[in-house]
Amino acid sequence: MTKAIQTFTHNSFDAIVDRGADYRWVIDQNKAKTYEYLVCCSSVGANRGSGFLVGKISGVEFDQVGDKGNKRYAICISEVASVDIPDLWPGNQNPVRYTTLEELGIDPSKLSFQKVSTTQSNTLTIAQAKAGLAKNYGVSEDNIEILIKG
Repeated sequence: MTKAIQTFTHNSFDAIVDRGADYRWVIDQNKAKTYEYLVCCSSVGANRGSGFLVGKISGVEFDQVGDKGNKRYAICISEVASVDIPDLWPGNQNPVRYTTLEELGIDPSKLSFQKVSTTQSNTLTIAQAKAGLAKNYGVSEDNIEILIKG
């Protein structure tokens, strides 16, 4: 059996690829490190519940301290494949599910994986700055305000 972590995420395909991770998860870091694949399902919009991304897990890293003081982690990926699998999320209340690719009906040999490049450019977006500051100071990104004067 091929172990997979399935997430019900608001993060977009591009955001996950840009960061090299699906992030802000309350998970068992040690358990998650033993899993091979990440399968992301959309929690927003018209495609709610649909699987849109399969990634090869490369590690699990501390991301930030949540509002309730709980540690949140980023599930890092080294390779990614785009998928479109309607109704893949089973409706669980917990947005993280430990499962297998076989149970999800996914055959990784039929996917076209691309390397995820996490090299940073010289530009920094507001979202990236807020994420970095929130992680550094152990607060929610919602509590970070950035003012640009031009």
